[in-house]
Amino acid sequence: MKSLIRHHLAQQMVDTIHDVCGYNINFISPEGKITASTDPERIGMFHEVGKKAAQSGETIEVDSDEDYSGTRKGINIPIYYHSSVIAVIGITAEPSEARKYAHLAERISALLLHEQEIGERYRNIDERRAYLIRCIQNEDFENREYFDSCLSEFHIDPKGRYRMVCIEINTRYNLVNISLLEQKVRAFFDRLGEEVYTYIYPNRFAGLIRSQAYDSHQSVFAGFASDHHQILKLSVGSDKSFEKCGDSWRDAVIAISSIRGSSQDLVAFDDLKLEILLSGISGTAREEYRKKMLGDLKPAEVEFLKTYYDSDMSLKAVAAKLFLHVNTVQQRLNRIAEKTGMNPRNFRDAVLFWLAMNV
Repeated sequence: MKSLIRHHLAQQMVDTIHDVCGYNINFISPEGKITASTDPERIGMFHEVGKKAAQSGETIEVDSDEDYSGTRKGINIPIYYHSSVIAVIGITAEPSEARKYAHLAERISALLLHEQEIGERYRNIDERRAYLIRCIQNEDFENREYFDSCLSEFHIDPKGRYRMVCIEINTRYNLVNISLLEQKVRAFFDRLGEEVYTYIYPNRFAGLIRSQAYDSHQSVFAGFASDHHQILKLSVGSDKSFEKCGDSWRDAVIAISSIRGSSQDLVAFDDLKLEILLSGISGTAREEYRKKMLGDLKPAEVEFLKTYYDSDMSLKAVAAKLFLHVNTVQQRLNRIAEKTGMNPRNFRDAVLFWLAMNV
């Protein structure tokens, strides 16, 4: 049981109890060694009564500084955890005064131990979640015995259909608050009834969900994305068998890339079309293409083209949207054709212009 109490927790216990009562506090191992104390000089010393209290399991009061080795007057309280004495808390003071704080010291210690246990339990669970996500992303299922035990723990049916979810945090978000955001992500997956998700440094969460959960909870996805507008974006990968969920993750990444920099907060890979092809084009190639097609145009002319194509190339619709005469719309299109050597009203040239504004 010695390993249950790490030094930082032992020191936290003595500091917390000291803050309440104001007396010197010692944390004593079952072997009688003072391992944490509000008096640094006593750390490492042998505490005879502390050892006796651990062995007997009973609180022992000491009325004099001279009666026992390494012991001063006060009260020594055994700390139980799961029915075993794991340490002794010594309060250095007149026993009549120290006695007032004995029960409180015991309760503070128990609460801090319980907090540590819960924290470790969650950390272990989170480690197994992260392990499953890594296996899926890397398509590495070699450690089959441990892998299968994780599947069982999180109720994953390897014969089921699944999708991967990618949640990407805005780079402007203060990552000091990542713990708060992580709690919100946890609540999101809990609402879906899903258990496997993890944080991926520096700005992503990845999760595994049943395809059925996505089909029946799309409003939950939309609400979560809307509630965190400008903080994060969310994408859903393709429907795959469990063994092929690595492909679903890659599809989720393609999907999230398609809305990066846009006002859209949520996208499903199933809804992508041209974006699937564009995902294979490097950022450098995209930029070179944009420069080649649009480099001779002013920003206002590019915006005019966007409006033109968003209006299905209707001169009347563009004129109405921009409060222009139809002849003025035609003149602007002619100027763009003169500058670029390409006719924005020609179908093939129009496709090239549209791609340049959307890659």
